[in-house]
Amino acid sequence: MKSMYLLVLLLTTAGAAAAQAPVGVDAQVPPALRTRPSATPPATGAALRAQALAKLEARFRAADLDGDGRLSREEAKGFGFVDTHFEAIDAAGRGAVSFDDLRAYLARAKSGQR
Repeated sequence: MKSMYLLVLLLTTAGAAAAQAPVGVDAQVPPALRTRPSATPPATGAALRAQALAKLEARFRAADLDGDGRLSREEAKGFGFVDTHFEAIDAAGRGAVSFDDLRAYLARAKSGQR
């Protein structure tokens, strides 16, 4: 009987403790740290474009398996967007695209000239 009482008390206490913490919040994290704002504000405007371009270039370099600064048709298969638009990006018809070719294509697409 005593162990049954302890079990009920333990379950009741555990349920009450769980009910105090908001849903999705780790109760082990102090409240001051739960709502701490980001150290840096999110990028906007030119800074955001620069970040996006840097990420795009990093993906381009990762897809460039032979490191020659150009993506062949085969290498472009690892970079979905370039693979899909390969012929349009390769406006000169060389069979390979450089990062500058990709940037030029994106500028044309932005202005509606593709």
